Amino acid sequence: MTKAILPALALAAAFAAGSAAAQTAPAPAARPAPSIDQADVFYAACQQPENRDACLLYMAGYANGALVQALLDRQQPRYCLPPNATRPQQLGAVLAYMKGHLENMLEPTGAVVYKALIAAYPCQAKR
Repeated sequence: MTKAILPALALAAAFAAGSAAAQTAPAPAARPAPSIDQADVFYAACQQPENRDACLLYMAGYANGALVQALLDRQQPRYCLPPNATRPQQLGAVLAYMKGHLENMLEPTGAVVYKALIAAYPCQAKR
């Protein structure tokens, strides 16, 4: 009986050692997710319906941040959003600009959004 148990124990020990080695082996390096901080990634992400709310939130944060910065710097805003311009309309204007200006797609998203909003919503000179 002892002779039959020893091979079984040796086999179990080998399996345990193999399992432990597999658990301690380093996992393959995961590629970092692409960042929406680059315009081409933002554009591609915003083409997906499941990302629409995130893109709208980005636009809201961007527009509010730009407005606050202009106020803090005591400067006139570079673009003027009409009071009835919705976030989906603003996002649509930005995505249309990006599609028409592919040469800007490797720039930071914020820079391209800025250019797009200036193009879509220029401020009218006060008389």
